[in-house]
This record gives sequence, C-alpha cells and structure tokens, in this order.
Amino acid sequence: MLLSEAIIPYAGTQGIRLYQTRPEVKAALREAGIRYHEEYWANKDETVPNPWHVLIADDVMSLFFARNGKLFKIVFWMGWEGCLPNGIHTGLPLEEARRLDPQLWFDDWNEVWQSPAGYWLEDDLTTREVMSITVYIREVLDDDLFDACEW
Repeated sequence: MLLSEAIIPYAGTQGIRLYQTRPEVKAALREAGIRYHEEYWANKDETVPNPWHVLIADDVMSLFFARNGKLFKIVFWMGWEGCLPNGIHTGLPLEEARRLDPQLWFDDWNEVWQSPAGYWLEDDLTTREVMSITVYIREVLDDDLFDACEW
C-alpha cells in the first residue's frame, strides 16, 4: 500500500518517484485512493521566480513540482506510515532520530534538521517529535542547477 512504503532519500518511494511529472503522480494517487487538492505557488518575490504546483494530501504528504512540471520534493506528514532506511519515521522522538542519524544538524535558516543522507526533518516544538520528513532531488542543494530547471 502506498501510504506504508519506505521513504527513500533522493528517490521518493516505490510508488511515487522524484522527477515524475504531475500527471504521473496524480495517476498514482488516484490508483491508491488518496484524495488530494492542488495549489499554485507563484513565488514571484523570489530572486529567481520559480513557480510551484503543489499536490496536497492532507495529513499525509505534500508533493512539489517545479516549473518544468517535475516532482522535486516530497514532504511526508504524520499520516504517512513508512520510514526512512535508518528507521526514522514521523512521530519518532527527535532525540531518537538524532541517535539513529548522528550526522543530523540544525539549519537555523530553514529551521529544519538536515542529514547528509538526503533528507530534512521538521520537529514539533511542543512534543519534540518528528513532524515531517522531506526528501528531494540532488539539484535542490545547488541553487543554480535547481533554478535552471533543466533536470
């Protein structure tokens, strides 16, 4: 079942792969019976305007598509049942996540925990649990490559 698939850094999941097109991802969501809505984020105030289409399955995941129409980032929320290869999952105490991945470091600018293994964690400041897990394409780490949208 799609909602329990493993989260794979730089790849996505077995059923939803980074770099897929919006129609491909919409078809996978429909096939799995996952309801979603779509938003358009203009991002016109950015240094390099790069509008995004976002598919949102409430409490489960948010899928981000760049202007080239390809999936570049997936945020998995508390309704996602799968985990990263190292066992980190939403709802896990942050201290346990830091034990499982001792290379996690806090990025003050983006206010997320980053791993060199290819994912970000956001924690709930009240419960100190992992609130979301984000995986992304490698180009996200290079502003020029990402903004060119030639991937």
